[in-house]
Amino acid sequence: MLSRAFDLLEPLPAGALAAARGAFAWRSVDAELAELLFDSAAELTGVRDLDAARQLTFATADLEVELMVVDESARRLVGQLVPARPAAITLQSASIEVDAPADRLGRFSFEDVPTGPVRFAVDRGDSVPAVTTDWIVL
Repeated sequence: MLSRAFDLLEPLPAGALAAARGAFAWRSVDAELAELLFDSAAELTGVRDLDAARQLTFATADLEVELMVVDESARRLVGQLVPARPAAITLQSASIEVDAPADRLGRFSFEDVPTGPVRFAVDRGDSVPAVTTDWIVL
């Protein structure tokens, strides 16, 4: 109800919402985009074992992010950074953002991963640019 009152008293200028969304999209412009190198869902379509875990590999010049959906029903995902290193990993979807630490061996995991498009952001520390994967549908 309050939002309707503001819309009547002081409507949003034309284009303001589109500009705000555009500015929000640029918040991670400094992050390096990791390219999808491998997706097991695209391999041997039609003959793949339905019980096999889905595997994905993203890469930049100096980092690989390896992911595996190990339990489709529980929506559990495990991953590893190569080369191994501690980092903060963020799973982003349209509805949530969840953080998980990567240990000194680069291992991390997420439980209850939402269905639909997701991407991962890797914060490796102060002096190294962040890495963001492209969106994938899980």
